[in-house]
Amino acid sequence: MTGAMPAESRTDNFTVADKAAPAAAASLYSCFILLKKSHPTQCKKEVETVTPILYTEIYDELYSFIQTLPVISTHSHHEKDAFHTDLNLDSLLKKSYVYWCGAVFDSTPESRRLFLEKVRFNSYFIWLEKALAQIYHFDDPITAGNWDRVSGLISAANKNDNHHLDLLTHWCKYEKIILDAYWNPGSDNNHPDLFAPTFRINMFLYGYSRKAADHNGNNPEAAYGIKTKDIDEYISCVRDIIVKKKREGCIALKSALAYDRGLNFSQASRERAQAALTAAEDAVTPEDIKAFGDYVFFEICKTAAELGLPVQCHTGLGALKETNAMQMREVIEKNPDTRFVLFHGGYPWLDDVLALTHFYKNVYPDICWLPIISTSAAERMIIELIEVSTIDKICWGCDTWTAEESAGALLAMRHALAGALSKMAADGYFSINSAKKAAENILYNNAKAIYKL
Repeated sequence: MTGAMPAESRTDNFTVADKAAPAAAASLYSCFILLKKSHPTQCKKEVETVTPILYTEIYDELYSFIQTLPVISTHSHHEKDAFHTDLNLDSLLKKSYVYWCGAVFDSTPESRRLFLEKVRFNSYFIWLEKALAQIYHFDDPITAGNWDRVSGLISAANKNDNHHLDLLTHWCKYEKIILDAYWNPGSDNNHPDLFAPTFRINMFLYGYSRKAADHNGNNPEAAYGIKTKDIDEYISCVRDIIVKKKREGCIALKSALAYDRGLNFSQASRERAQAALTAAEDAVTPEDIKAFGDYVFFEICKTAAELGLPVQCHTGLGALKETNAMQMREVIEKNPDTRFVLFHGGYPWLDDVLALTHFYKNVYPDICWLPIISTSAAERMIIELIEVSTIDKICWGCDTWTAEESAGALLAMRHALAGALSKMAADGYFSINSAKKAAENILYNNAKAIYKL
């Protein structure tokens, strides 16, 4: 991460940023642009001195501005109310991406010390700790020694049933959160004013057998009673379910198939899909399963276009084999009326999303999750997306299970966004006011338009 982080985003200082910074930044920016225009040769010699100062001033102004903006988070797995009432530091960490690092802990001080020693500088932990420090007002890093005290602060606050919702609406300033409740696809967690549901469709690619299921254990026969062995009737049933879910409030479809299979969807024939559906369970081949899934996914994309539902697609990290976004080129190209929202910047294959966004008008890049995976990658991605895309397409979502980690994800996004926009403004790519407009679009306006909120 580059640039000076403002006081309000550091765990050791929560003072308000200098109110003179915006005026100073604007003045310095104007002088620098004038110098570049009037004395280009001299400007080259001064750039190395002026640019870091200019960047810092602009960053402070933009970060302060970004903090005031309402946000629409395009992707979340926020847990149901009951989960939060028993939340403490232990359960919070185990329900966070920090625990994906492979480091574990128990209730002993030594175990906690070793755990913190391993994850201390990981991006997931860095941003979660910053959020906890700001929310619960402590200055020191989390240690084995203060673990129980921090845990007690989290636990006491969450005894208030509305605490997690208050954090989302007031602390994070979320106006709407698109919820992917994979445990109950299409749910709004009984909070329709805050959560707008997306409907996860993974299970429908596993309808060739009652014994098959997606990575969450969902099967269409078990979930919706689909028992037909006729492919046309099967597709009709899937369509009817999607229509019903839209009527119930779902505003998008969600594919997390990168955790189940590769994203190399090909246009399979109806006959291949029918063969997989009627084959004996012990006779279904991997090729049959792929053909069935490909056919069903193409049909779901057609339905999404008919109903005006964006298709949110997890790309990048997942099963890793064939989960880079470029694997989706064929299905994107052959479904030009379907809006494909490519999640996570396709990390670590960022260039795939950049290329697809540049080439296909029905591709919408979303950098949800990316700022806490790698904040530096997110900053780079924001810059390049602005350069190769149009400013009405780029979105962000927290992609978290708890309000505390969502707050950390938002801190990371604010920092990456302010950093990216500051670099571009300091380089003279656009003005500070243009940078502010870009921030408003990325955090709010684009999602509002794309999902018709």
